Amino acid sequence: MPRRTSEELLHLFQENWPQGYSPAEEVMLRLYHAALRHTEELQRFLARFDLTTIEFVTLRVLRREPPPHVMTPSALHETLVLSAGGMTKILKQLEAKGLVSRRADAVDRRSNLVALTPRGQAAIEAAQSAVREFDFALLERTLSGREQQRLAQLLRKLLLSLEPRRASAGSVAGGEALLRPDA
Repeated sequence: MPRRTSEELLHLFQENWPQGYSPAEEVMLRLYHAALRHTEELQRFLARFDLTTIEFVTLRVLRREPPPHVMTPSALHETLVLSAGGMTKILKQLEAKGLVSRRADAVDRRSNLVALTPRGQAAIEAAQSAVREFDFALLERTLSGREQQRLAQLLRKLLLSLEPRRASAGSVAGGEALLRPDA
């Protein structure tokens, strides 16, 4: 049986459990379904780059770090909201593809560092460029430029109320969710 659409689920709520339905429920269900459907489409799209969504997001997180694009596995798993074991699995996959390297930290020998390889940097830059075009095409056929700006403003407002406050107001680092549309 195919997965029900958000419209079907909202109709079922209103018809069979009206007290379970609310405008807030509708907003959250639509947000969840938009992220879920986008993740599914993105996964199919990324197959042409031989990347899974989490591999893509991991490479993107590394690439946005200042050169030489290095992080500890702990910082990566905290940023991506993955378990340490899950992060290790992803890093092994990326290392096997030659996209990242792992080495001991020269400063703290107890710690390891993960770095983008030149091949990994080229791969994420090509994939990111294509994903940007993919997302642009999706939004352009769905929302006007003004609607996109308004939606971005509303989502920012919602996320500011949900994300943890940072010690410094200028900090923009944050967790990456799958999907994690921002990742």
